[in-house]
Formats: sequence, C-alpha cells, structure tokens
Amino acid sequence: MLECKGMKSHELFAELSSESRLAILKALEKESLTFTRLTNTINATSPEAARQLNRLFKSSLISKDSEGCYSLTSLGRLVVSSIPNLEIIAQKSDFFLHHDTSAIPPHLLRELDAFEEAEEVHGVFTVVNRTTQLLEEMHEYAWYLTDDFPHFFMPLIKKKLNEGVNFRVISPWKFGEGFLSEDLLSGLPEKLLKAIEIRYIDELRIIVNINDRFGMLALPGPDGKIDRDYVLIGYGSRFKDWCKGVFEYYFKASRRC
Repeated sequence: MLECKGMKSHELFAELSSESRLAILKALEKESLTFTRLTNTINATSPEAARQLNRLFKSSLISKDSEGCYSLTSLGRLVVSSIPNLEIIAQKSDFFLHHDTSAIPPHLLRELDAFEEAEEVHGVFTVVNRTTQLLEEMHEYAWYLTDDFPHFFMPLIKKKLNEGVNFRVISPWKFGEGFLSEDLLSGLPEKLLKAIEIRYIDELRIIVNINDRFGMLALPGPDGKIDRDYVLIGYGSRFKDWCKGVFEYYFKASRRC
C-alpha cells in the first residue's frame, strides 16, 4: 500500500516538469499499461522509462499491481485532470501576462483548457471586422456582457432581430442611461424592442460576446481598462459554453432597470 506524507507544491511541479513524466501520466490516464507497452507508447528507452516511473511511484502519482501493470493513483488522476489547465496557461502565457483574469468567475478559472479552441486576435479593426462578419452568420441568439455598444452595429442587430434572433444585454449601471438609448434604438418597432432583454450590473471589468456562431472574451489590460485590441475569439462548442458560463454568472448578479 502506498504511503504519502504530502508534498510541497514545488515538489509536485518538479514531477510535472519532465516531458517524459507528463507523457507517462497522460498515457496512464487512458488505461493501465505494462512496462513494455508504456515504454512503446511514450517512445522511450527502457532505462529512461524505468527512471521516470520510479520517480512517479515515489511521488505516489502511480501504482503497480501484482501483474506488473502501472496505473494512476487517485492523487495521480486528480493531478492529471489539472494538467490541461496549466498547459493552456503556458500556451497563452503572453495573453495572460498582459491581462487581468480576476473578473473571470472562480469556477471557470479551473476550466481554462476551453481556451484551446480560441485564437488570439490583435488590433481593434481586425476585431471589429471579424465580429461583424461572424454576426452576419448568427441565427439563434446573441448575448452581450459589455460596456460599449457601437452605433454601427445597430443596422445588423435590427436585421437579426427581424430574423428572430434572441438578444440579451448586460451593461454597467452607471452607463445604463446611455446604453441602448432611444437614439441608439430609434426606428425599432415596439415588438423588436421587447425582444431585447437588457439588464444592469454595478461594475463591469470583462466583456463577453456569445452567440451560436462564436464566443469572444476581452479582459482588462495593464492600465485596468478593458483591452479591445487583444481578445480571444473561438468557434468551438467548449469555448462558446465557457463564454456562456461567464455571461450566465453575471446575468444572475444583474438586475432589470
């Protein structure tokens, strides 16, 4: 029976700092493997595989049964489940280095691996052109958690409202009087006005646009202001669901006028 007296965080990180050890853990996440099959799976020499297995065994991340099969311990399985989050943070380290993530709901910070489906888009004009093109392609719903709603988007929004697209908007309260004002909504029939659900929140430090076509995330930059020049846009269902989770989190905290 394995005994684990606990380890320091830096000790755990040390065990994850080897590409070979990570490969072993990921291979064992799928199934238990014999030494030979494991060595072939990670494409390592026998001495190298044995050395790395010994380290993981001593760290109580893996175990070995009476038939010689290696498998993850419950601790190892928990650690492996956290690896995708760390990997995406590493892959998008430049984005995270220059943006404040504190406005992201805590439970969704543990699901950043959804960002694997998102691309980093630079430049405000590129962002506007990309989102305008994608908005043309939406057909079901469009939810906005934002502190800004450019006038030039309104003709497209009116068109989509006429097509039956469901719109939800959350904006900061201090901006509420000017947000989707009578001037901005001029010309919209009463029926279409009622189709836009507008809610308010005291403070907003994150932007999320989510619809059936894509999800977009913008966070504060080093100056504390939301950075619209460097955003994440993704089309995959996992990233869209992640963005939807952010919107729903703030939707619950918002209120009607």
